[in-house]
Amino acid sequence: MLSRMVGKGYRRHPRMLAPMVASAMALSLAAACSSDSSEGQGGASGGMLRVGVVASTISTIDAYSNLRSQDFYVRNASLFEPLAHRTKDGGFQWALATGITHNKDNTEWTVKLRPNVKFHDGSAFSADDVIAVFQRILDKKNTLIERNYIDFMDPKGIEKVDDLTVKFKLAKPYGPFDFAVTNSNIIFYKKGSKPEQAMGTGPFSLVSFTPGRETVVKRNDTYWGTKPKLDKVKLISFKTAEASTNALIGGQIDASSNILQTSLPTIEKTPGKKVMKSDVNLKVSIGMRADVAPFNDVRVRQAMRLIINRKLALTNAFDGLGELANDYSGFDKCVPEVPQRDQDLNQAKKLLADAGKSNLSIDLETAANKPGMLQLTQILAEDAKKIGVNIKVQKMELGAYLEKWGKRTFYTGYDTRPYLEGVPEMISKDDTLNHTHWHDPEFESLSKKLYETSDPQQQCDISKQMKKIEYERGASILAATNPTVSVYSSKVHGLVPDYPSGNLYDFTKVSINN
Repeated sequence: MLSRMVGKGYRRHPRMLAPMVASAMALSLAAACSSDSSEGQGGASGGMLRVGVVASTISTIDAYSNLRSQDFYVRNASLFEPLAHRTKDGGFQWALATGITHNKDNTEWTVKLRPNVKFHDGSAFSADDVIAVFQRILDKKNTLIERNYIDFMDPKGIEKVDDLTVKFKLAKPYGPFDFAVTNSNIIFYKKGSKPEQAMGTGPFSLVSFTPGRETVVKRNDTYWGTKPKLDKVKLISFKTAEASTNALIGGQIDASSNILQTSLPTIEKTPGKKVMKSDVNLKVSIGMRADVAPFNDVRVRQAMRLIINRKLALTNAFDGLGELANDYSGFDKCVPEVPQRDQDLNQAKKLLADAGKSNLSIDLETAANKPGMLQLTQILAEDAKKIGVNIKVQKMELGAYLEKWGKRTFYTGYDTRPYLEGVPEMISKDDTLNHTHWHDPEFESLSKKLYETSDPQQQCDISKQMKKIEYERGASILAATNPTVSVYSSKVHGLVPDYPSGNLYDFTKVSINN
């Protein structure tokens, strides 16, 4: 999904807007390709970190803008905070909340907020600010992406118990409530503040913002948590991953997660550069709009999934980094019992003939804003030629690509979200969220059961059934899952990849040797 492109981060995009969607929690240190044992230990305080991001000129400073490119997520992670960060073990690292409890039937949930938290202007963070943000998200006039994650809520059922306690009364049970409200894109600003003020509680505060060019933030000396060592962070926007990569090699920036993986051999030979990989949780996919021809015929969707050479995609598009994938969402341990899908051109040709779509000709559009994305589409197009299918790859500028997100027929996107977070968009009636326009009655029925229970094992069992349906008749081609690769200067210490996105979002422990 681009939902995390800016979409779904990014996202959305909307979720292109990947993202994807979207979000920003750096809680664990992935193994670095470099074996520097001093990583994160050295470095002097102060200085400015320059971070390269792929961004669009349509980006805005609003924490809840639906025009989202990579700078949106990195900026938000510095300026604002969620209720909690999710951890790899399934738990939480509490941020603006300190705990969430519920009644026996999961219809009433109580959120306790952290005391003594200040906004960037020195005013106190409280329940009033939390309620204001949730009400904005739930207001259907705003059409915010995040509403999709919490549409089980009734805005009238949100009550202030005291300055540090908010109670949510639900019309029906919702088991993963805590998971939903700790979505990293649900972040909190001061009630009544203007978007351009970016009035959050985060470790950095806003200095300046120029769309499509740069964002500068400075250390928030009143931050409730561990204060950053850096004086400032400058997010420098680039139109492509190629440009970001070249700037890093040339020393114009200090770090970036928007790196061409095909450039890694050159980077690894470049003095003063280090490589870091996240967990294998990046899903670069090809979407097929399931409500219009030719993809409203499941046989055509199945054929496309059989055309692509997944092993070639992994080695050539993603430089061998990652694992083969099987066309269903999620990167958790809840794996359905289905065979690994392999290339089968003869069966693909037969399916297209049965659907009356032999010699199909179609455009495949991409912004190529993630490593391997363009190469993935080219591999599919080359294999398709072998059975008389003409796939014309159209590379587009990111801003133009996002403007019609949710309207495209054959396109690319990306995502890094856990399954529980991604399903709401997959069943949404909003085309900027459910950009494949795929609606499967059995899948949607199971999704209701998924969200009624708070039992992890029951959720896992149900999600396995749902993933099997995606495998059999879904509308996305997912050939491989990959780590996010970041490159940074050896003068920089303390960088960690965000969980689950893998991007560089957390700069609170970063220091620079001058």
